Amino acid sequence: MSFRERSFTILESVKSSNYSVEELSSVRDGQIRDLLLDVAGEMSFEQVKQLMPRDVDRVLGTFAERAASIAVRHQDARELRAGLLAAAIALSVTGDFREELPVLALLYRAAEMIGNDPDLEFSEICEKWSGLTREFVDFPRRIPEDKTIQAMGYKEGDDKSGFRFLRTW
Repeated sequence: MSFRERSFTILESVKSSNYSVEELSSVRDGQIRDLLLDVAGEMSFEQVKQLMPRDVDRVLGTFAERAASIAVRHQDARELRAGLLAAAIALSVTGDFREELPVLALLYRAAEMIGNDPDLEFSEICEKWSGLTREFVDFPRRIPEDKTIQAMGYKEGDDKSGFRFLRTW
């Protein structure tokens, strides 16, 4: 097993129990962010997908949700971009895109909240990696009310450490 293949083991769902309830920014958040940003610069989308462990969509979807909140909390575009990469991969490997689609609204809103152009952020991921799902590529072109966090079951809020997108479902 190569170094790259071993590093993807942090995305195995069995190793990620209780990840969704960990405090923001956890060690795992940083590990996943760094891995995704690293491989995005070195590998094609197809290569990355081939190295993904089974059921990775759940872990990456959770990470993308958390990354959107971290991006806003720290006004950090790197966190946003890592979340977009995670969402792009999750959408491509999930059995049901509807489970991963809501997080795109969080990432879109997070881009707005940190002062970045969300359409540009999405298009940069599409330029970097070819072969992304239609749902990811077309999300910025949705009518405004269909890409709000409220339409996807979220609201803006806080936890004890600061800003966080909160589920309403």
